[in-house]
Amino acid sequence: MSSRSVLILERRGGPWASLLMDYLSDAPAAVSVIEEPAQAAPLFDKILPSVLFSESRFLSKAFLQKIKVRKNTDPMFRFCLLGEPPANEKTALFDAVFPSLSSQVDLNRRFVEMLPTTESLRLLVVDDEEEIGTVVRDYFHGRRDPAFVIAFAANGKEALETIAHERPDVIILDIKMPVMDGREFYAKLKASKLEVPVIVFFDSISGEELSEMRRFGNPAVIEKGDKGSSLGAMLLLVKKLAYFNRLETKD
Repeated sequence: MSSRSVLILERRGGPWASLLMDYLSDAPAAVSVIEEPAQAAPLFDKILPSVLFSESRFLSKAFLQKIKVRKNTDPMFRFCLLGEPPANEKTALFDAVFPSLSSQVDLNRRFVEMLPTTESLRLLVVDDEEEIGTVVRDYFHGRRDPAFVIAFAANGKEALETIAHERPDVIILDIKMPVMDGREFYAKLKASKLEVPVIVFFDSISGEELSEMRRFGNPAVIEKGDKGSSLGAMLLLVKKLAYFNRLETKD
């Protein structure tokens, strides 16, 4: 599976590229940054990005026409404007407009809101605490656009067996578990080359274990009990990761 590509068009020294690259660092996305307008259209044609972030200075009439064709031919493509819209250009062309630098919280909310929805997503919750599984199930159960199909595993060994039968779209993973903990599971998952996004649902005492996991990859993270890491935040993160995990198709 090839990761979705993201193209960022911003002048040298602009504020957006570093924020966006940090925001996308936990997603299976191939990110390119272009600083010169003359290079924008050729790279756009070459990589056919799934997501385009661009300042208006890059949007010549010819390049805007390419973008319009891309929007008409790929329903998964999304176009985000960084800054104010160019003169005489209808804002309907843009899936999102960020007129000024946003916090990651606002960026995440607005970005995920514009993503195309799927009929359903498969989640695998890997946690030996039954209560955690119940909380996640109750929160995601009954939702639509997408609906969620949720499977459970009490440890990493059970999770690997589950994935062998049906690969989930996103894994929500605890660290401290018997039989096989989250660290060993994550290492085995990465070694298997299965590109399944992982959200580590951890507590503050697991910082050392989390650092060890990052030797193998860069899983997304939500801390148990943290006020800024609500189940609502997890829902947004699941949608973001699932979008980037879906196979990119070339026209």
